[in-house]
Amino acid sequence: MSASTMAQASEITDNLRKESRDNVQKLVDNFDLLTALMKGDPGRIDRQAFNALMVPPVPQVFSTPEEILGRFSYYAGFQDWPVTDLLDQLKQTMPTDHVSSLDHLLTLDVWLGDLPTTFEALAGWIKHEQKIIDNGYWRYDGLKSDAEHLRLLNPDRYGKEPSVKWVELDMTANRGSAPKDVRGDDSAGLQVLSAFAAHPAYPPAIDYETIPGAWAAGLQANVPGSEAWADVPILDWNGIDREVGLGASWDDDRSDDYAVPVVREL
Repeated sequence: MSASTMAQASEITDNLRKESRDNVQKLVDNFDLLTALMKGDPGRIDRQAFNALMVPPVPQVFSTPEEILGRFSYYAGFQDWPVTDLLDQLKQTMPTDHVSSLDHLLTLDVWLGDLPTTFEALAGWIKHEQKIIDNGYWRYDGLKSDAEHLRLLNPDRYGKEPSVKWVELDMTANRGSAPKDVRGDDSAGLQVLSAFAAHPAYPPAIDYETIPGAWAAGLQANVPGSEAWADVPILDWNGIDREVGLGASWDDDRSDDYAVPVVREL
């Protein structure tokens, strides 16, 4: 037996020693691989196939453009959002070759005609997508969406008619900064909510080290116990309760656990 073959045998033996009963069952179910192991000929074993069998694939964190459009089309139709006549245009303008990452996250800029309607609709979309994958959703009771409690930082961004278009977010921008210090016309607001809905595997991946939570600094909130319009909606992930959180905090708060995302036009 060659040195390389002995090394492979040692690696496979070590892996088997660490494996759970479920993974041993995987070997039993894959007779050819099990036979090669039993014959003591690890040199004939495809190491990549072995690792693919024993190590589950890393889940895809970000949705493809087609998946985003599919989720949006389904939920918008189910909820009878006033954008169904825009779906064909949205499909035609879809950036099919776009691959999302934390700093180039593809999402939709959705507007349903007024802020309360849009905010509640997007919050409901987040809840819906998380329920599908057996996760929860929590919202701060003091975060309300009527005109006395929520407003756009840039009220000129949207018109009177419903609209939807593709945009890109940098979800790592201004990490550790207070929204008050960095917000501007490019601050993401409603787009952060749509990103959490369009990429349902993304919120559960938030670990506050490699992936931060997100301020929605394109919005200003008026909540009990704070100065007028001194709060900003904030979205995060509670790993213990496995739920997305939609809350609000002071606009001068800062934490390395959170970024202040910006939106880019496509």
